[in-house]
Amino acid sequence: MEVISKLGKFWKKFDEELLGSPEETMGFSRDLPSLKQSFLIKKYDFSSLEQIEDIKKELLGRRILIINVKTLLQKVDVTKLKRGIEDMKSFLRENGGSMARIGDEYLILTPNSFVKIAN
Repeated sequence: MEVISKLGKFWKKFDEELLGSPEETMGFSRDLPSLKQSFLIKKYDFSSLEQIEDIKKELLGRRILIINVKTLLQKVDVTKLKRGIEDMKSFLRENGGSMARIGDEYLILTPNSFVKIAN
């Protein structure tokens, strides 16, 4: 009987700990408001180098972009494309964001240092 009462106390304590917020349950402190930022993942068709400024605006709006570059690869000179990619990379470095390739036709861009890409 004594063992059962000890287990009952353990489970009661365990259940009480689960009643906290999702952040507390996952081990996050309430002192980290940056974790409560919302991000949107958006597919983006990149068909012109003039869209680079629009891409920057999307990133500033806390959007994670998955960019299809297939059309652009067929239209634009490689040196111009490299300059455009370097422009986006410098913008991302200034804001703490990152860029990575997904296969041969897609890029993924993150807006700031709160969202990282694992290589």
